Amino acid sequence: MKKYLSILLTVLMLFSLMTGCTNSTDAPNGDASENTLFKAGKYTGEGQGFGGVIKVEVEVSDNEILKINMLEHKESAGISDPALNTIPNNIIENQSVAVDAISGCTLTSNGIIDAVKSALISAGATEEAISKAVEKKAASTDVIKKEADVVIIGSGGAGMSAAVEAIDAGASVIVIDKQSSVGGNTLLAGSALNASDPERQKQQTMSEAELKTIEKILAVEPKNETMKVWLDTLKQEIGEYKASGANYLFDSPSLHKLQTYIDGDFVAETEKVDILGENGPEAIKFLEGLGAKWIEQIQAAVGATWKRSHTPTTDLGTKGASFVLPQANYAKEQGAEIMLNSKAEELIMTDGRCTGVKGTATDGQPFEITANKGVIIATGGFGANVEMRQKYNNHWATLDESVNTTNGPFATGDGIVMAEAIGANLVDMEWIQLIPTYGPGVVTPYIENQFYINKEGNRFVHEDGRRDELSKAVLEQTDAQLYIISDANTIKDGMTTIGTNVDERVGNGYTWKADTIAELAEMINVPAENLQASVDQFNNSLRTGNDPFGRTVFDKEFGAGPFYAGLTGPMVHHTMGGIQVTTKCEVLDTNGNIIPGLFAAGEVTGGVHGANRLGGNAITDVIVFGRIAGQNVVK
Repeated sequence: MKKYLSILLTVLMLFSLMTGCTNSTDAPNGDASENTLFKAGKYTGEGQGFGGVIKVEVEVSDNEILKINMLEHKESAGISDPALNTIPNNIIENQSVAVDAISGCTLTSNGIIDAVKSALISAGATEEAISKAVEKKAASTDVIKKEADVVIIGSGGAGMSAAVEAIDAGASVIVIDKQSSVGGNTLLAGSALNASDPERQKQQTMSEAELKTIEKILAVEPKNETMKVWLDTLKQEIGEYKASGANYLFDSPSLHKLQTYIDGDFVAETEKVDILGENGPEAIKFLEGLGAKWIEQIQAAVGATWKRSHTPTTDLGTKGASFVLPQANYAKEQGAEIMLNSKAEELIMTDGRCTGVKGTATDGQPFEITANKGVIIATGGFGANVEMRQKYNNHWATLDESVNTTNGPFATGDGIVMAEAIGANLVDMEWIQLIPTYGPGVVTPYIENQFYINKEGNRFVHEDGRRDELSKAVLEQTDAQLYIISDANTIKDGMTTIGTNVDERVGNGYTWKADTIAELAEMINVPAENLQASVDQFNNSLRTGNDPFGRTVFDKEFGAGPFYAGLTGPMVHHTMGGIQVTTKCEVLDTNGNIIPGLFAAGEVTGGVHGANRLGGNAITDVIVFGRIAGQNVVK
């Protein structure tokens, strides 16, 4: 009997092998048979995204990818959403990981693809079997034709603020963007919007050093009548402030204007500076009316030179999201059409008037959109365009590909090129800003409780200085890099005041954490006595109001552990030059005449910031002038 049972079992086993039928629940993990791609089941995989590890769960049958679930990721909301929403669907649709990355979300896209690939290989697949070429559909040659009252090129802060105002004026609106999501460079903003805000600023105390800063400004010789008016106004305001016996942090639009103009080396157009400073407070209310919220503390962004930088909460994801998504959501709700993956390439001119836009969709299909009232260019700067950077650079040793940028890869100056092609005038193109405090080692855009050291452990610059001053100082240090030193006043329980989890960054090669100053010095390989001396110097400067480097912006004494160090260096951050416009955002040609039907706002324009932009002024710029463009295009 045993002999017959043994023979029967052998026959059954052979039959099973010959037909390829195996019990998937008993097969080893990831073992697919010769006739199947996968061993049916659910598998996890990981890939490296922009913000960290991306973890996915992939469900497969014997020969098909069924589902892809995102389990964990630290990608930025808004910025990474197109990749998170699209890549898994594309992989399932094409049954291949050889899908294209989403423009503007390349690192996130590749992280998802790598995570899915890892899971599928765990399921028994070969890389070759899951990487078959994806057949691309031929684009239609039929021209997409549309029409609206207002056509806006660019969906960042300026473009979407313009859309809100145009809609509220009763206009139909179409917004075009070459990216796969709204937001542009505004989504990448470090989270600061500069505006005088006395009610919030009264919660803070003004130091003697800060009062001296105002007195120095009052001593500056006026360059023109407009600047004289600002100085006279500030003199009266600060006189009343002193007479009242107040000690809160003073601010006013006049002080904001003067700091913008003086720290821009008197290059900016005073009319635009006047509008920026005067309308900054209203920009705060505009965003609040659309749902934006702020943390209570007013801080100083790197290069802001004064504590007037407003930080949004994380309700909408990234900090930058609060400067553009409320407008985008409102515009969609009110019926605006937003055409993504659509690159504008040419402005349509009819009898000297701008009447529309031509371009090409990502899939290659051409489009032509007619604007009955006007076109607004809000495409941002050219910080990611190495050729343009080198063409206009007059102030840095080089701005070639060896110099990274904080901008998204889409910041290529498209709007400037299109406008110049139809005769628009360009101004301030030579002024290109570097910033030394971005990257994976930077945990907050604010400076009150931080200081900078070089690789010898010594402070070397006043941390509240202009961004060009800071960048030039860093470029003179060893390896053109600096360490940003923080303590528990900036990072509490591993989190910054703006919601960044710093502990998650420790170990990334750019961020270090230690319980003592001596331990931190050892970790970053600087002399402990030099780092301690820098700590002592910072604290003495705070107490006395007399910093050897001239720093005036402080908050609390440094010394509460744990301590952190972040390594970084200068990168291209903002291009101050661009299309010349009137105070109504009307584009001017090379003869100084208005080009009818064409408007521009935001970083694509010049004349607002001069030779140097104050940190936190860019968001004020895009909101204030975006709204002005939207209001005037419909008149």
